[in-house]
Amino acid sequence: MNKHMIIGGALSGLVFAGGVAGMVSAQSAAIATGLTEEQVIAIALQEIPGEVQEVELETHRGTQVYEIEILTADGAEMEVEIAAETGDVLKVALEGEGCDDGDSHDDDDDADEA
Repeated sequence: MNKHMIIGGALSGLVFAGGVAGMVSAQSAAIATGLTEEQVIAIALQEIPGEVQEVELETHRGTQVYEIEILTADGAEMEVEIAAETGDVLKVALEGEGCDDGDSHDDDDDADEA
């Protein structure tokens, strides 16, 4: 009977250790960017001067990308996307424009055919 308790305890320990290792790995992946949030904000403000409204770290096609929303002096809401590892500016656009808005780009073709 002790043999079953030892095996059960060992398996429980392995499952727990695997879960902890997975959590640590996920946290490390989220933190493992080449630049700090302050650095990407500085890069974004060089592109679009204004007031930073929001900063998000997201994954796009397997690459971590910072999305910085900036309110300009004339009231426009702009979005700057910056590669988290390199600091390369990937996109500068009015907030809500581009591929992230969920609209299909094929819809325009349907209008021409009608």
